[in-house]
Amino acid sequence: MSQPESTLSLPDAQQIARRLSAALQLPTISYEENSPSAPFLALHQLLAAQYPLVHQHLKREGINQLSLLFTWEGAQPELPGVAFLAHQDVVPAGENEANWTHPPFSGAIGDGYLWGRGVVDMKSQLITLLEAVEALLAAGFKPRRTIYLAFGHDEETGGKQGARAIVAALQQRGVQLDALMDEGGSVGGGVAPGIPGLVAVIAFAEKSYANIKLEVAARAGHASTPGRGGAIGLLSRAITRIERHPMPASLEFARPTIQALLPHLPWPFRLLFGNLWLTGGLVQMALAQTPYSNAMLRNTIAPTLLQAGYKFNVIPERATAFLNCRLLPGRQVDELLAHLRQVVQDERVQITCIDTSAPAKKPASLDTPYYHDLEKNIAAGYGPIPTCPIVMFGASDARHYEAICSRIYRFQPTCFLEPDEDRTHGVDERIKIDQLPTMVAFNARMMQSWGSR
Repeated sequence: MSQPESTLSLPDAQQIARRLSAALQLPTISYEENSPSAPFLALHQLLAAQYPLVHQHLKREGINQLSLLFTWEGAQPELPGVAFLAHQDVVPAGENEANWTHPPFSGAIGDGYLWGRGVVDMKSQLITLLEAVEALLAAGFKPRRTIYLAFGHDEETGGKQGARAIVAALQQRGVQLDALMDEGGSVGGGVAPGIPGLVAVIAFAEKSYANIKLEVAARAGHASTPGRGGAIGLLSRAITRIERHPMPASLEFARPTIQALLPHLPWPFRLLFGNLWLTGGLVQMALAQTPYSNAMLRNTIAPTLLQAGYKFNVIPERATAFLNCRLLPGRQVDELLAHLRQVVQDERVQITCIDTSAPAKKPASLDTPYYHDLEKNIAAGYGPIPTCPIVMFGASDARHYEAICSRIYRFQPTCFLEPDEDRTHGVDERIKIDQLPTMVAFNARMMQSWGSR
């Protein structure tokens, strides 16, 4: 895998791994409430020690104490800047840390891997971004546009205190961004049926979310004389109806993905996917058969929490369920609520939205120099592999930046040869050490490309 075009002195894999290992040993876990600040502050001190040129030449600010904003002023600061995002926080390691091959916050190096919670999501990107800046500064690179590095501290819990506060600070200064890169896509094998080898996936939009509450109140009673209108039964029937009647599907956001992959598909697939005017219904039906491709087509609804009952022999008077819903760009919560009420058709089931993000805006354009830079630099690092845009199903800090940037691309230069190699949020999260220099080189090329536009 190639190096940046200009001559940079890049660290080797073991050097990067040691610095990343030190960051992994700090349990920067974010919780819905009362996240401990000490691990984050220790991480800030570690970064200052590891990357002296970054801290000498870039302006570093603490936003809401725990988030970090680095500003690398360009030679023409009047131009809109560009931004590269990563988040410092990680999810908990799980209930049974004994299931891990190495302790989740050991930052263990072994068997060709670096192990630890957050190594993929997403301290490897945070560290390799800083490694890239350190190398570029050492080489004397000066960007034309101002480059921002924004590292939120609560992405895993919604980014309301981190990314949202960073954006507010930038808005107060009148900052507009020409392009932004955050997590969302990667390089992987087994991504598209019929395409052997690696495919690079870039998320050019992401879904918004809505948390919906279903609540039923009914007559309580003794379990020895049950009736047919109990709260649990009514709620169960409502959930069954919802699962049997998903929201309508559309190929609207799958078409760019299909068009990008079409030249790389074998003949039978090219015939099927290349004539959507004729085969669209069949393709849509086929894509709906698997959870991943189905989520490309529609707003999804997933029951995630149930609350009911308090004693074996008591029919409870109340039952509650919570649904986590993911909405395609441009879709509104009112549309979701109307669908749920129409499907449930029972006024005894109260349906309310208790939390939602702002509706996702339309996808970023794929016909821009910034997107083409991404494709070019992916090819420089991984060879001439297929590149395709997708809609990201989860949420990221990037959505908070839509107020100041319309060209938001979600891609992290990690590589998994098989889908099950990605252990993000799972047990034994790990990354191959030999791909760390490739990540640094990619990030350096991206900063050279975008920063010089």
